[in-house]
Amino acid sequence: MRFLRVSLALLLTGLSAFSLFSCGKQEETGALRVGVMYSSDVIPLAVMKNQKLDEKHGVNLEMQIFSSAKDRDAALQAGELDGVFTDFVGICIYQNAGLDVKITGMTDGDYLLLAGPGTGITSLAGAAGGRIAISENTLIEYALDTILTQEGYTPDYLRKELVPRIPDRLEMLRAGGVELCLLPEPFATIAKRDGAALLGSANAAGLYPAVSAFTRDAIREKADLIKKLYSAYDEAVDYINETPVSEFESMVIESAGFPEELAGGIELPVFRKNALPSERDLAAAIAWASRKGLCDAALTPKSLLGRLS
Repeated sequence: MRFLRVSLALLLTGLSAFSLFSCGKQEETGALRVGVMYSSDVIPLAVMKNQKLDEKHGVNLEMQIFSSAKDRDAALQAGELDGVFTDFVGICIYQNAGLDVKITGMTDGDYLLLAGPGTGITSLAGAAGGRIAISENTLIEYALDTILTQEGYTPDYLRKELVPRIPDRLEMLRAGGVELCLLPEPFATIAKRDGAALLGSANAAGLYPAVSAFTRDAIREKADLIKKLYSAYDEAVDYINETPVSEFESMVIESAGFPEELAGGIELPVFRKNALPSERDLAAAIAWASRKGLCDAALTPKSLLGRLS
């Protein structure tokens, strides 16, 4: 338990420190206010700020990191943000709530299915009936159902235990309160470092549900700035993909919350340059969300996309 407590303490400390860094410089002209959650998909934004690529491309990114989706969404609804890093299911829920937010790009968040140390589970085939900690009616549940379906199982193949907070899920996995968990980074890396076995992931199942999105008003009033932001994002992606992690690992630890204990062992995915998700993928998410009562089944993929040209 000591490693977990220390890791989570460092994680939350890093979050607070980077939030202050991100919000310290606030310019009215050319600013885009983007709300993000604590995840590895913020790394391109951190590189962008660290190397002043946003300023190079003529935009000031004001990145605000939130510890909960509820707080992020409240800030968005209050008009305090121009855009957010969210996911397919989140976009459907926004539309259902009358909040017109459009997807303008994709990010590279993954969600890993893990079996706890000591369970003896090394594959999905050996996990039948296992208890898995998830959050209900969220991307986490959608990703889990997608992974199970992709592997030929039904959504009830595992017993879903509803645990809203990600740190609580991680602690339950480690303590044996559940056999399985679906976690984003850096929580997944913490679990693997502690002996959890990797059984699958959203990306491995062909699901890339993490997106960047802006309000309709922001797209109408700040389209040129958003395009400049994505140009800076693409340059940051090139840097990440072409540079050894060791050269910017300290920034990853500070901005994405990887614990200091993982220094020297952090692995990053190959980040993709910005693009829109496919309408087929969006249609699948809408169908799932509508079955859960999270949005109208009449919602269309086109209505979720915001084109900047």
